[in-house]
Amino acid sequence: MKDEQTFFNLLHTMDQVTNKMLIRFQRESELSLGISHILVLLELHNNGELRPSDLAETLGYTPASLTHLSTKLIKNEYITLRNDKEDRRTKYWNITPLGLEVLNEAKRYGQQVRTEFFSHLSAAEQNQLLKIYTKLNETFI
Repeated sequence: MKDEQTFFNLLHTMDQVTNKMLIRFQRESELSLGISHILVLLELHNNGELRPSDLAETLGYTPASLTHLSTKLIKNEYITLRNDKEDRRTKYWNITPLGLEVLNEAKRYGQQVRTEFFSHLSAAEQNQLLKIYTKLNETFI
């Protein structure tokens, strides 16, 4: 019984910290985008033009949720949509200069929140935390 309680306490604590960071980021940034939108912009910036299906796989989103995200990104001119010349059904997304500006602004706010949340941890503890989360994430792909 103690192990189960520890598991659920751990899960609950991790969820609380994540939610607090997300809420603080949204409050501090004043951006009209959610974290999912920003992650799409970040992937496009890091990898260049991508098909939505590739983005969905990379980010672990369903194609339907990614289509929903694209509506706001296209409307605000943060991404462009291009049809493949040989297969009109295949589409590609690319980040625009305006999208890059928004991404850079989000990064600045993200750094502020990160500093606030992790300032009481040493650099070594922050690196260890990242390694632990990365290992857990890679284990359950």
